[in-house]
Amino acid sequence: MTITLPRIALGTWPSSRAQRGGLARQRHHGVAALARTMLALACGVAALLAPPAGAADDVARAERLFADHCAVCHGVDRGGYIAPALNRDTTRLTASQVGARVIAGSATTLMPPHPTYDGTLSGRDRDRIARLVTTQPKSDPRWTIDDVRASLTVLVADESKLPARPSYPIADIADLMTVMVRGRHAAGDAARVVFVDGRTHETVGEVRTGWAPHLMDYHPRDPRWAYVRDDMGWVHKIDLHSLQTVRKVRVGLNGASLAVSRDGRFVAAGSYVPHTLVILDAATLEPLKLLPLRGKGADGKPVESDAGMLLATPFADVFVVALEQAGEVWIVDLGKPDFPVTAIPGVGRHLHDGFLSPDGRLAIVASYDDDVVAVVDLADKRLVQRILAGCQPHVGSGAVVVSQGRTLGIATNIGSRACTPHEVTVFDMKSLEVVKRIPVIGPTESPAAHPDAPYVVVDIVGTGPNADKIQFIDKNTLEVVRTVTVPGSFGHSHFPEYTARGSHIYVSSRSGGDRSLGRDDGRVAIYDARTLELVREIPLEVPAGVFSHLRSRAVVVGVKPGAEKR
Repeated sequence: MTITLPRIALGTWPSSRAQRGGLARQRHHGVAALARTMLALACGVAALLAPPAGAADDVARAERLFADHCAVCHGVDRGGYIAPALNRDTTRLTASQVGARVIAGSATTLMPPHPTYDGTLSGRDRDRIARLVTTQPKSDPRWTIDDVRASLTVLVADESKLPARPSYPIADIADLMTVMVRGRHAAGDAARVVFVDGRTHETVGEVRTGWAPHLMDYHPRDPRWAYVRDDMGWVHKIDLHSLQTVRKVRVGLNGASLAVSRDGRFVAAGSYVPHTLVILDAATLEPLKLLPLRGKGADGKPVESDAGMLLATPFADVFVVALEQAGEVWIVDLGKPDFPVTAIPGVGRHLHDGFLSPDGRLAIVASYDDDVVAVVDLADKRLVQRILAGCQPHVGSGAVVVSQGRTLGIATNIGSRACTPHEVTVFDMKSLEVVKRIPVIGPTESPAAHPDAPYVVVDIVGTGPNADKIQFIDKNTLEVVRTVTVPGSFGHSHFPEYTARGSHIYVSSRSGGDRSLGRDDGRVAIYDARTLELVREIPLEVPAGVFSHLRSRAVVVGVKPGAEKR
């Protein structure tokens, strides 16, 4: 008998990976979630506590269920990813509570309730999952370069037959805006990349990814190619003329980081599960090198590390990767055989995201546990500065602006641990001194800027009442001049992105997992970049990151190429 099973993404309980992932931010609506959970407990406790039949078989089946339906959010190793860890050493919920969460969902997270799933999940299978995460330890799956090579899938064998220009109406492919759409279950047909003309705001096409897409990088020299990383470790090579995936390869089991080298020859992808960095041939996606991410932790002992910031730079033929737990930044030399690594130790504790200076020489890396942004000189290969940057800096993909003759970096603060005040740190990109700390109404995650637009945009994230708002900072006065509530019931409004011409701002707005109270699935809200008036909304099911094709021509968002010479 064949049973159709839903895609499951269990609710969001606190964990470090959930905090730094940024895609499972909670909203305040605990009363409804509590009511649904209590109802589920009353209805399901008997089935959940029933003695297991065939314990070994149950564990094996539960592992398969988890891998197929939960791992995209909670990690293949059950160690957490964009949602919390689910294993006996970290999960504080009982099996009954876990089962109830599957039934009820969570109104403040991306976790949808069981009744909204397209298929059905039997009480026995729900029980198996609940027992797995409460009785079994975190696993340690491997994914070797041979596994990577074996996963390579060619979907278009002869790329020479692809159209020579976009097959959809668009005046200039540089105007393309790309939205990562997770879908309610982070899997299936709803998980896709949606393409929008940034001048007309008309949707021109989409590419289904099968699993929730996380981010995109564009080819720096050939505008027809883009690369998408999804949350189950696949890298998709997409033809932007025909809007289709031509090849894909699984570089790891979970992971988000991705970069294309300055000459367009190589793609790098870092993983959380397992702890590796894989370098691919950009044209064929053939794996060329797998680097285990191992360094020394703060106590000096060897530690495996998640792949945090991953950048390519026009300054040199290198990839730059931050080892989150090891506190090291690696410079991977692409110009030498076997891609040798130079490790820069002691950069910070819990490194995460980062961006480049406009000339590409400096890497600015957020250090969560030190409350600093660390500055690494890629020419001298050393740490040159640690800038105090408020509570738990999260700089996103970065923003740099020119203001009153100075080139300034913008550091936002995700503040997922208890801390105040909430502020945006502005620092001089040459002297590396703090220029101003700008008060904002909540923790911030992803700054946006454009050389031809007057404002820096910051999104307000977290669980507070302002998580559906964005704030606008005047580039000249460095003051917050406007706060806008983005439409979307009980929503999260995040990942602002300017269009290529700087005329409009796209913002993802999404609701939590519980749809029982009539909340919508989400939308992209589009604002005039000067009047700040809402001009259009595009309904989408759980939108996330937004990426302008402008990124293929910019070293860092916010300044024109060549704006700063060191």
